Amino acid sequence: MIRKEKFLPALVTGFSLAVISIVPILQVATCCLFAPLAGMFGLNMYYIQMKSKEGFKLQNSDGFQIGFLIGIISGFFESIFQSLLILVSKDNPVYDSIILLQRYLPNTPIPDALWNISNEIEDKRFSAALSLMIFFNATLINSIFAIIGSLLSISTIKKKMTRDTNF
Repeated sequence: MIRKEKFLPALVTGFSLAVISIVPILQVATCCLFAPLAGMFGLNMYYIQMKSKEGFKLQNSDGFQIGFLIGIISGFFESIFQSLLILVSKDNPVYDSIILLQRYLPNTPIPDALWNISNEIEDKRFSAALSLMIFFNATLINSIFAIIGSLLSISTIKKKMTRDTNF
């Protein structure tokens, strides 16, 4: 069961991760650097919030839950932000990807689904299919790496707690 106290740390760090992930230069490091850091910060925020509560004990499941929540929240906001960027910009990232694919792999056939998404963006400046793909991709990747970061943070907190009790 997910405690309600996990939602605020996950919301803050998941939203922050989504904002960082749409910045062109920073989005390269989203999965390998920023998602684990979001997991670490989210778990530390949860721990600081809960450590004074009677009977609280940090569990590995807390790290899994917070990391997963961060992934879902960041995926949701990232798909919204990316869709808004496509709406206000003059670029069509799917068409640009098709051109690059044709340039570097000229004998590869382009799936009709990509052409349909590209045409939909050209016509409406929005594609529900692209938004869903962004959501699922960001949720999966960010969840995995945020869980890794939060589990690393749990081990660091537990080591610190055992070190502090020995003195």
